Amino acid sequence: MAITEANRIRYRAILIAREVKHLFGGIPDRFAKAVLRRWLFGAVLRWLFLDSKGELHRSGEIVLAELRDRYMGGTAFSTDPLVMARRVGQREVLEDIFNYLHLDENTVQTLMRLDDGLE
Repeated sequence: MAITEANRIRYRAILIAREVKHLFGGIPDRFAKAVLRRWLFGAVLRWLFLDSKGELHRSGEIVLAELRDRYMGGTAFSTDPLVMARRVGQREVLEDIFNYLHLDENTVQTLMRLDDGLE
């Protein structure tokens, strides 16, 4: 990458940072960081799992099916409260991923049947 290209990228990043600061200027720092983090997390997840049309691509289906089987397959109950809290947290993260991707009911059903050999 040429130096002028790197400088252009840096300058654009500075402009974006200024706009974000302006946008969240009146909001307490902790809240602004949490909102920005959640927004970026959703954008990154959509970039990873969805194609240009907004639909899951095949590798995204496989990864989400694996995550579903690993973290939502069994019960969250355990006699050890720390183990149970970890399992519940894992489930919540996976539910957040599904929510960020805005998957419709048909896609979720496809993911549920994917590893059952029905798809």
